[in-house]
Amino acid sequence: MDIGDMLERMRDPLGAPFYPPALQVLLVVTWVFHIFFVTLALGSSAYAILGFLRPNEYRLRLARVAARLTPNAVGLGIVTGIAPLLFVQTIYDPIWYASNTLTGFWSVSFIFVVMGGYSLAYLFYLKGSADGKLLWSAIASFVLPFFAGWVMHVLASVSIRPERWMEWYAPNGVIDTRGVEFHSWNIPRLVFLLPLQAGLSLAVVLTLFAWYFRRIEEDAPFMNWVANQGRWLGLAVSPLYAVAGLLWAATEGVEFGIGVPVGIALATVGLALTGYFFFLKQPMQQAPRTLLVWIVSLLTVGVVREAIRAVSLARFGYSVSNYPYIMDWGSILLFGVTTVVDVAVVTYLALVLYQSGGTQRDTQVSPRVERFGSIATGMLGAWFAFFILVGLYTTFMLK
Repeated sequence: MDIGDMLERMRDPLGAPFYPPALQVLLVVTWVFHIFFVTLALGSSAYAILGFLRPNEYRLRLARVAARLTPNAVGLGIVTGIAPLLFVQTIYDPIWYASNTLTGFWSVSFIFVVMGGYSLAYLFYLKGSADGKLLWSAIASFVLPFFAGWVMHVLASVSIRPERWMEWYAPNGVIDTRGVEFHSWNIPRLVFLLPLQAGLSLAVVLTLFAWYFRRIEEDAPFMNWVANQGRWLGLAVSPLYAVAGLLWAATEGVEFGIGVPVGIALATVGLALTGYFFFLKQPMQQAPRTLLVWIVSLLTVGVVREAIRAVSLARFGYSVSNYPYIMDWGSILLFGVTTVVDVAVVTYLALVLYQSGGTQRDTQVSPRVERFGSIATGMLGAWFAFFILVGLYTTFMLK
């Protein structure tokens, strides 16, 4: 049995529940939102630490905001990480489960590492951010999620090198079931995807923060300062982003024979962001456009990641387009309805936040938004009721 046969036999015999290339597209799209919040959590955590270590009036005030943002960003990163994880498990199950087995100890520890980072971020926000106490908890709340990102990086790196699985599983012919070795990694890729993207995600959100609260006249100087901090941070990080992208292309890209297109794509993203932040003269007013530019950049990176994975597996004849599938209409309907309900509820919350305008006075949302909110919350209630009824029917009627 060669590697291609092994990968084929490791696939789910029932196949995917939907057309696999469509799931591949959803994997990339959902990864964009996941990585945005994950890197934002790292960026806000780092800024909170810096602000308390080198305080001045504005920096300390923004550090407290960052401390409050961090646990929320971590929570959103966890929630938005569910969808890409499910898509990976559906169309890349052979490589995902193999990499988790080879790094089993850290795969299991991952959830506890994230829990620890999440809890410590809340501890610092609730008990330490007011007066700068418990700074160790802020540092730990940065280190632990970063380490969790390292574990995911290693899993991804191991998963696209199936030709080395047996070497890692039984080095020198001796089976190693401990799962404690970090078998493969790529430092330029890690630097590109975590610390540098953390800086850029924070830069974008700083401009958005200033834009949202721009109507508070007494805070105008502070908001202008925050927006400019975001612009300068983006301008400082973007060239490094391009360099790290080129190094990623020169290592992992070259390894799989696509170094040139990967290098062109990632360098273009980094240089385009550099130019954008350089010519961004009104960072507060143009914050929504800055967010859109960053989302498009992350989408480009997501496509590059997926291209590297597809090319690495194509060496052994593994292709998502050839993955067997059977249309599971029950799952498709459930997924579709859940998506509609979730999008409706999130849209309602976003509209309420937008219409409140970030002012300090009471603001009423429009009657149209209120009606939409009633519909969205009604849909959510019906969704919960459906699952409760299914659970009761399964428990008491199906014997």
